[in-house]
Amino acid sequence: MEMSNRRIFRIVALALVGYYWLLAIVSPDGPAAERGAGGFSFLSNWNLTLNLLVALGAIKHEFDGQRRLDEPFIAAAMGVNIIVMLLYWVLRAMGALGEVVAYDSFADMFQNYYVHLGTSIILFAEAVFYSRPFENWKHSYGVYMVIFFGYIFWMEAFVSQRDDFPCGEVSCGFPYEFLNDLTNSGRAIFYAGVWMMGNLGFAASYRLVRYQVRRVGSKPAGEELQ
Repeated sequence: MEMSNRRIFRIVALALVGYYWLLAIVSPDGPAAERGAGGFSFLSNWNLTLNLLVALGAIKHEFDGQRRLDEPFIAAAMGVNIIVMLLYWVLRAMGALGEVVAYDSFADMFQNYYVHLGTSIILFAEAVFYSRPFENWKHSYGVYMVIFFGYIFWMEAFVSQRDDFPCGEVSCGFPYEFLNDLTNSGRAIFYAGVWMMGNLGFAASYRLVRYQVRRVGSKPAGEELQ
C-alpha cells in the first residue's frame, strides 16, 4: 500500500509541475511573455525547474529502482523553495510586488497559489518522506549556492540589461518592481539578507529531514536503499 501511495503521489507531482512549467516557460503570458528571457526572468520559474528535475528523478527511481541522479538537487531545491515562498508572500503583503489585482479566473488563482506555495509543499513532502536529500549536505549546499548566486548574476548581468521595464526610482529592467527602486548597494544588502534567510531555511530543512529519519528509521518511508 505504501508503494502504491508513493507512486500515485509522484505521478500527480510530476503531472502538476510539468504542466505549470510548460505554461511558465514554453508558453508564458503576462509580463514574462514580453521579457527577453521569458519565464526564466523570475526566480519562481527557476524554482519550478528545480522541482521538475526532482519530480523526474523521483518518477524514474519509482519505475527503475536505480540510484537517483537528482539527489544533490533535492536539498538545494528545499532551500530555493523556502526563499520563493517567504519572499513572495512577505513582499506581496508589503506591497513591494506592485498592486494586487483580482484573478481573472479560478485557474489563474490556482496557478498562482501552486507556483508560490503548492509546488513547495509537494517538494517538501517528497524530500522529507520519500527521499534522502542530505546524504552529502556539503555537495548539496554547493549546488544551492551555485543556483542562488547564479540567479543573481543572471538577473544583474542579463535580465536587467535586456529589458527596459518595469521602471522604478533608480533603474529599469529588473523583473521585480521593487528592485528598480534600489541602488546597487541597496540591492547588495537585500541579496545578503536573502542569503542569510536562505541559509537558515537550508539548516531548518536539514533538521526537519534528520528528525524524520530518527522518527521512522534509517531510510525514508517506502524507499529501498540501492
